[in-house]
Amino acid sequence: MVAFPEYARVGRIIAKENFYSNIDTATKNLFQSEIARITWEYKLAPNTINLPTKQWPEIEVVRITLKNGEISEKVLKTIDSVIPYPILFLLEKGSITKAVICYKEQSQKDEDTAKVDTYFYTEWNDPRLSEIKIDGLDIDTVFSNFVRQIAGEKLASAKKASEEAPKSIKEDVEALKEREKILKQIATLDRRIKTEPSLGKKQELAEERYKLRQLL
Repeated sequence: MVAFPEYARVGRIIAKENFYSNIDTATKNLFQSEIARITWEYKLAPNTINLPTKQWPEIEVVRITLKNGEISEKVLKTIDSVIPYPILFLLEKGSITKAVICYKEQSQKDEDTAKVDTYFYTEWNDPRLSEIKIDGLDIDTVFSNFVRQIAGEKLASAKKASEEAPKSIKEDVEALKEREKILKQIATLDRRIKTEPSLGKKQELAEERYKLRQLL
């Protein structure tokens, strides 16, 4: 796991109640049943890691100690919605750790709000954890590279072999979302083809599936 600069250390416990505004009882219960402790570990900002910023003023590193099992994405989305900056989550369960990060987009109208988009995870004690590092000449690039490091091959596989690599993390994420949409459509066609009694209709569905596969 990346060794963050000591100047960036915060080490402050965050009360779960700070995230309870405007959420339903079921989500509050998830906070209580899944999380033992939330700690704001590091603040990566111009004054803590000596890098300039273009859009994002800072990145938070938040450690979540779990009571047992996994954590619901609904809980992560709640935290990401309250904190309007990128968050690198370090999930801790006993002696094992995993990293999670959400690709977020800052609001053009209000810098205190952000759009929560797509989540990327490592496995527990994933070898990729040792590859996570502060990489970039500004805070925004560090965030983009955190997303790439945690997503790994998932983002890379979304690129078409015939095209140049997307120029931004946003384009990478959008390409991934489009790929996953097509894969779902193919899976739906697979099921329909298996149950379709008409040979002619099966052929039509198979042709549609072939076209979608070509897009991949």
